[in-house]
Amino acid sequence: MQIIILLVVIGLIAFLLYKAQLAKSTLTTNHTATRFEAYVSDAEFTDMVVDTSKTTPVLVDFYAEWCGPCKQFTPVLSQFASDYQGKFLLAKVDVDKNPQVVERYQIRSMPTVLLFKNGEVVERFSGGKAAHSLTFLLTKHGVHAPTQQEPVA
Repeated sequence: MQIIILLVVIGLIAFLLYKAQLAKSTLTTNHTATRFEAYVSDAEFTDMVVDTSKTTPVLVDFYAEWCGPCKQFTPVLSQFASDYQGKFLLAKVDVDKNPQVVERYQIRSMPTVLLFKNGEVVERFSGGKAAHSLTFLLTKHGVHAPTQQEPVA
């Protein structure tokens, strides 16, 4: 009887490990960035985010590969970056690979988005936002979607 229970437990553990590995492999974030997006590391953060924000606003998306809400929100941010045609840069920071930036900006949940302007954080929110809320946030800080007549950057 004890052998049967042991075999059932071992089988259950093997099944759970298999499911976890399968989930991990199918939930990997697509790392294809548009020309208005960049994946940023701890080492690059000051140059690519803080310094760049002195001339162009930078929206920073703190995400995790395993985060379901991040996977839903990332396409929304990417579409905004494309629609705004370079009016702001979308920087993406993987929280699991960049602990220094995560600690510096006290990122506690994902997704978390920070808007940098003139080298400073001017806006912060956690969780997804509807498109009209993102439009309002960007407009509030002087970032306007290009009109039809404006050429692509």
